[in-house]
Order: sequence, then C-alpha cells, then structure tokens
Amino acid sequence: MRRIVPLMLLLLMLSKITAFSQGGSNYSALGIGDLRYSVGALYDAMSGTSIAMPMVHGINVVNPALLGLATTTRIQTGYKFSQHVIRSEGITSAQNNGKLDGLLAMFSVDTAKGFGISLGILPYSSLNYSTARSIQTDLNGEVISGHSTQLGKGGVSQVQLGASVKVFSDLQIGISTSALFGVLEYSDQVTIDGSSWSVRNAQSYDIRGLIFKGGLWWKPAKGLNIGAFFSGGTNASVFITRQATGYNPAGAYADTVEIEESQTGLPITAGLGWSMNLGKNLLGMDLMWGDYTGITVNARPDAQYTTMYRTSLAYSNPGEMSSISTFFDNIGYHAGAYFEKTYVTYNGANLYEYAGSLGISFPLGGHAIVDAAVQVGRRGPAIENYLTDMFGRLTVTVSIGETWFKPFARD
Repeated sequence: MRRIVPLMLLLLMLSKITAFSQGGSNYSALGIGDLRYSVGALYDAMSGTSIAMPMVHGINVVNPALLGLATTTRIQTGYKFSQHVIRSEGITSAQNNGKLDGLLAMFSVDTAKGFGISLGILPYSSLNYSTARSIQTDLNGEVISGHSTQLGKGGVSQVQLGASVKVFSDLQIGISTSALFGVLEYSDQVTIDGSSWSVRNAQSYDIRGLIFKGGLWWKPAKGLNIGAFFSGGTNASVFITRQATGYNPAGAYADTVEIEESQTGLPITAGLGWSMNLGKNLLGMDLMWGDYTGITVNARPDAQYTTMYRTSLAYSNPGEMSSISTFFDNIGYHAGAYFEKTYVTYNGANLYEYAGSLGISFPLGGHAIVDAAVQVGRRGPAIENYLTDMFGRLTVTVSIGETWFKPFARD
C-alpha cells in the first residue's frame, strides 16, 4: 500500500492533462464517436477478447464476473496512440492522435470467494476528426469559392464500479454500474477564399446517464471457460448548445447561442464468450451484439444508428508470473483479430472494421507489469470510392499490484 497510494494520487493529477489531438478518426464524426469496449493493452493485444478470458492481472471492464480472479489489489493506467491514413477520391492524408487510456483500481478482497471490486474512470467514446472540403457558389453571375473545415473533439467517459462473487465452485457472477459523462463537440467553419470572412457553426452535447451490466463466468469442464454479459440503461439527459459565429477582418460580427435540454436512449448490448486452456496457452472467442437505435445525439440525414455485431479471436500465453521463474519465463505473449459491423451507417451503407493485434507483457519485479499492444486494421464500407481509414494503434499500460487483504482461516 505504501507504493500504490502515492502512485494513485500522481496518476489522478496526470489524468487532468489534456491529451494531444490532431484528428485522424474521420468516421468518429458519425454517431457519438469511436466506442471503447475494453480498456488496457492486455485486452487490446487480444483484439478486445475478454468475456471469458481469465487473466489474473488485467482489469476486465467487459464482464464484471471475472473481477474476482485477481490475486492482488491492482492499479492500472495507460496511454493509447493512433496513426491513421485516410484515402478518399484519390487523396491520401495522414493524421494521428493520442490520449490517456483510463485509470482503474481493482481490489482483491477474497480470492477463495471470488470477491473482487473495481473502480475506475475510463473512456466510453471519443471524437477525433479533422476534415476539409472545397465549396463554391454562383452569386449574381460571380463564382464565389471557399473551403469548409470540420472538427470534432471531446468524448464520453464513464465512472465504473463493479463487483464479483463466487456462487458455486464453478460459477461466478458480477455486476457493474457506469455513470456516463462528457461533452461531444462538432463544428464546421466556412471561409471565403482570399478574405477573412467566415462563419462557424458548432453543436455540443453534454451527456449524463447510467448503464447497468450483469455478467457470469462458468467452468463446465476442466480447462473450458464460458462467459456472458448483458447491459442496458435508462434514458440519459442531454444538454445541447448550438452556436453560430460570424467573423470579418474586424473580428466577430455576429454570435448567436441556443440551448436545449433533451434526452436520449442508451444502447442495449450483450455478449457471449468462451476460452480453452491448452497447457500454458489460452484460446478464446467473443461474440458481441448491440442495439444503438435509441440514441438521438448528433442526428444527421446521412447517418443512422443501427445494430452492431462484433466477433474476435484471441491467443494468450500469459507467462509464469512467478518470483521463482526466470525473466523470460515470466514474459507473456498475446495475439488476436476482430471483425465488426459498426453501430452507424453512412449514406445507407454499413461500416465495417477489422484488425489484427499482437502484444507482450513484461514483469517489472514484484507484482508490477507493463503491457504493450499493436493493432493494425481498416475501417470503411464495402463499397469502392468511399473514404477508407487504415489505422495503427499502440497501447501501453502499467499495472502495479500489492497484497492488501490477507487470507484468514476458515472452518
């Protein structure tokens, strides 16, 4: 505890630092942005496969039933960097962005009873796009040209509290509650070429809501693990701010603000997963489904909320993670791949995302571990001449553990 508490305070201060953002994720302009299902490089290395993957040092935010597997109390934080190469109509653009990847704590209260508690601040969705296009119009026989710049920033975060307990020797259950909060800002600025005249339109959505989740983890046979979860929430409150500002060489000449209070539905999601222990190796698979049709945030005529589905495969050799093993025996190796139909359509076309991933876990002595993961993939519709997003993601996570709760004798 002497090491973990000062580190928690330091990380809380670092979490207030604004991450740099230079765009890149252009499809995050649709809906409520890019969703973050799992958190941490350990699960990123396995392409998010986590519903039935028993990992002793990862903090599982997808299936709360697995929280009780930890043998030590842990704190975790990380950083995620993304590089994008966007192609559209023969034009290629490279952009990147980076941000902190959550701050989580997991308390291993009673390993015999599978009693674990987690608390953390983690991302739910993020906006990060920067696009531009040329425009022109005919005004009294004169062609007026200009350019439009669209920017998106912000995101929705969640404070998540979860717990798990063992019901039978081969069955654990878990529950979690996530309080959503955050502001999504979408803006479009039109500037007349060769002048300082421009108009900026911006809409921001301040979202507040709750999502509840239940999960289970079952071991029906030796080496076989089955997991499942279901989540949903009540309507969330939304405060909408619309602002239009005009600029000329003398400065702003017009500024109007409109504020509206509204509500939005929250998604219903479910998942099923399995994994198999093969000696030191672990193979797993997840299937996820979500209904996002009840969301009303950022409604636009060219994009509609729909259902999503996602499937992922994973391989893991977690390493010995023992103080009596050699350094190389303690190193863990992970890999995965996923395919996803996203929760939003664009001009009536489904958007698909797929990627492969690799990762490694380094022990630092004691119960400290550094996880690193790389994902490479593509996002876009299965239609030629549409915008495609080729991406690479690097996630690095630091996890430190200590024994806070000592086992006691039982009858």
